[in-house]
Amino acid sequence: MSEHIRIGTKGARTRQRLIDAMLLLVSRGGMPGGATVRSIAHHAGVTEAVLYRYFPNKEAMFQEVWESIQCPMMEAKVALLADDSKSIHEVLHEWIRVTYEQFDTDPAAFHYAMLADGTAEWREDPQYNAQSRIFAEWLGQHFGQEEIGMTAGRACDYFVALLLSVPRDVRAGMLPRPAAQYVDQTYAAAERLLGL
Repeated sequence: MSEHIRIGTKGARTRQRLIDAMLLLVSRGGMPGGATVRSIAHHAGVTEAVLYRYFPNKEAMFQEVWESIQCPMMEAKVALLADDSKSIHEVLHEWIRVTYEQFDTDPAAFHYAMLADGTAEWREDPQYNAQSRIFAEWLGQHFGQEEIGMTAGRACDYFVALLLSVPRDVRAGMLPRPAAQYVDQTYAAAERLLGL
């Protein structure tokens, strides 16, 4: 949370309404055009000045919300990769499950963090794209290029595209909810992709 003000319970609710409004607008119309300060404040039922009480600017709001969505998934995935008792198959299956459960918990937030065009630059930046980076490193440690027929980075790119296809299709109405029901199917496709 922004450190420039302290907020109580009412302030926390207002701040959450701002975040929810931003996520809704991004979900509907992308960013930054679909989520202006004016439209976020309007949808949250406050003035623009109120938004600036909780966030120093729109970009800081977008970044903070993005990081708050990424952190729970990242923590779970780091712990997963650190667990030496799990097989390669278990890690892969669990990685998919964690991702889909995060989507099912809050589809709008997941869309913003993982699928929205406006956050694509952050997802491509190595500083922010820690999930893909640690997954590619894990692949590189467990598979040689000759085993999977491509570099670990390329395999990771293909895996991420496969992984995110289910949330995209659920969101578009092409697949019924919840995304978690597709964990086993995605896992089977990932096994084929990686030659497991």
